[in-house]
Amino acid sequence: MNITARTSFQIQRDVVYALLLREISSRFGKSRVGFLWVLIEPVAHLVFPIALFGFVLERAIPGVDYPLFLVYGFMPFLLFKTICLQTMDGTRANRGLLSYRQVLLMDVFIAKVMAHCAVSACVFAVVLGGLALLGFEVLPPLPIELFGVLALTVALAFGLGMLFAALGSVSPELKTIARLVFIPLYFLSGILFPISRFPEEWMAWLALNPVVHLVELSRHTALPDYKLLPHLGIAYPLAVAMASTFMGLALYRLRWLSRAAA
Repeated sequence: MNITARTSFQIQRDVVYALLLREISSRFGKSRVGFLWVLIEPVAHLVFPIALFGFVLERAIPGVDYPLFLVYGFMPFLLFKTICLQTMDGTRANRGLLSYRQVLLMDVFIAKVMAHCAVSACVFAVVLGGLALLGFEVLPPLPIELFGVLALTVALAFGLGMLFAALGSVSPELKTIARLVFIPLYFLSGILFPISRFPEEWMAWLALNPVVHLVELSRHTALPDYKLLPHLGIAYPLAVAMASTFMGLALYRLRWLSRAAA
């Protein structure tokens, strides 16, 4: 009987698939309650401010429904935050699996990103479906451009996550600092209100945050009457994503692969 040896690509594909199933299983648990909790937690982050600012206080943005404004701003931010933190903690949470010769740390990173993208797609499908039942026009006028913005968000989070993971393996305190940074970042990225509400003299500093660009680009592609500020665009977050991914891959090559070879 002839046994055909598998290629390295086939081995990595099977490893990533197995890790993906493991990641989804660990997120959802073995009961339906685990599946519901994965959906309820991010939905709660959206429902509370929608009820508070959108319906109770009737906080209006000219020409834009506030619930849609919030959803299309929170979507890229949550995607960025979770992928970045999950990738950063990939070494600690999967240290036992890395003892297997076939499993590489990059496989763990890729599986985590794929799992979270799948979960996020389900979450926002549920949220947008609920808003559609309430009478909102939820379909974006520029769906391809919106998909591009979200793909760039994933790339930026993945690159920064690898970079933080490498730096955190040298100094664990950096991981704690990275988690704390997301608290002010939530308010400084224009999630709850337009970035134009900030004082004009703050704009140059706020524009150094690539998440602001991605949040505003998401709203610009999804909301017909939402205007993008002139100093925001795709070039800056794209450059940061490329630089962080390059540095993250370089440190991955230098630190983890050299350690595995030793």
